[in-house]
Amino acid sequence: MTEGISKFLLLQVNDALFPIGGYSHSYGLETYIQKGIVKDEDSAGEFIRKRLQYNFFYNDFFAARLAWEYSEEENMEALEELETIMEAGKIPRETREASRKLGARFVKTLSGIEVPFRNGVFFRYREMRKGKTTHHAVAYGVFCQSAGISRKDCLEHFLYAQTSAMVTNCVKTIPLSQSAGQKLLAETYELLETMTERVQELSDHWLGLSGPGFDLRCMQHEGLYSRIYMS
Repeated sequence: MTEGISKFLLLQVNDALFPIGGYSHSYGLETYIQKGIVKDEDSAGEFIRKRLQYNFFYNDFFAARLAWEYSEEENMEALEELETIMEAGKIPRETREASRKLGARFVKTLSGIEVPFRNGVFFRYREMRKGKTTHHAVAYGVFCQSAGISRKDCLEHFLYAQTSAMVTNCVKTIPLSQSAGQKLLAETYELLETMTERVQELSDHWLGLSGPGFDLRCMQHEGLYSRIYMS
């Protein structure tokens, strides 16, 4: 695969229109809104920055990095263990199910596209996970490495796509104006750059560090009177 084609493919799998159902999940945002904690542009910005730094960073973002590295080493045993950790580490039921669904759909959608992978790791991973749960961040990291996408590009695009999705959820649900949403997104750039640099320096024992407040709000989401999102 040429570098140009792999970059377009990376844009495709991170696009909001890639059909894996990412738009169906708010990861507890609805709870924060109904409790009046997130209610305007300032509180939305705080929610986004804190969720990125204290929840996403040590879980899905870090897992994507590890999955890329294990794929480069063709270490299928480490990938299997990483999936086990991701399954055990997602305490809220809705969040765990969301990650499974996104992962399964990610792999299924890619299986219907003719991707000229540079090695067979993605296919070996797919076979290894048959009949088991597949978490999105792990599948994404495996895909990127197998498709010849650099670790840095893999991480930057994943982080931006997830941040953009959080902003979109805030715009739709609080609600905020589209202009306010773009302002919020632009204000995260320095943080995104810092996170991309820092995650590449983390040692394995940081994986799964939890943010109990976010977990509790995700659990409370299950009993909300009115819900738009699945999580």
